[in-house]
Amino acid sequence: MSLLGALTPLGKVAHDWSTWSRAVALYTTSGLTVSAAVGATLGLLGQAVGLDGARSPVLLGGLLVGSLLAAREVGIIRFRLPERRLQTEKVWMHQFGVLGAATLWGIHLSLGFFTRINYGGFWVLSFLAMGLADPRLGALLIGGHWLGKALPVWLAPFMFQDTNDIRVLPAVLADAGGLYRRLQGAGLLAVAAVLAVWLIVPLGRL
Repeated sequence: MSLLGALTPLGKVAHDWSTWSRAVALYTTSGLTVSAAVGATLGLLGQAVGLDGARSPVLLGGLLVGSLLAAREVGIIRFRLPERRLQTEKVWMHQFGVLGAATLWGIHLSLGFFTRINYGGFWVLSFLAMGLADPRLGALLIGGHWLGKALPVWLAPFMFQDTNDIRVLPAVLADAGGLYRRLQGAGLLAVAAVLAVWLIVPLGRL
């Protein structure tokens, strides 16, 4: 089950604001903890293989990867992203309750490399987290990515007028997938532009 799928069972308890807020808080914080650890690990891996002194190759590689993935998101080229085609378990809701399931969904989805990856932004950030070879920057990049993924869960109750409507949120967001993909492409192009400037002009000169 994807992030959109996780919204459906959580939506069933949206009328209970205390349960909802605790569940989403656990979902967010457990995912943030794990994603920050993943980012820090990528940074340490970059240090271990000696990428900390390879500024130009890393920025050039990030520029190329970002541009390639941006072209994919806007439909210029087509290819499948590397991913493990695994979804989270819907049954966790029945086994561990709302709070336990929300925590486990956060942990599982934030691992990144062990679930489905629908958009290319995660791979660009992972490349940069390793290439910058700094565990603090890696944690910031991947942790920030997770917060962006968790934001729709927080906003879901405010997007609908009654508690029944929230149950159709995954379908609504799925219908908006084309727009979201174009936004992803624009974001990736922006990242590529920043990397291109950074490659040409060191930050110390700006």
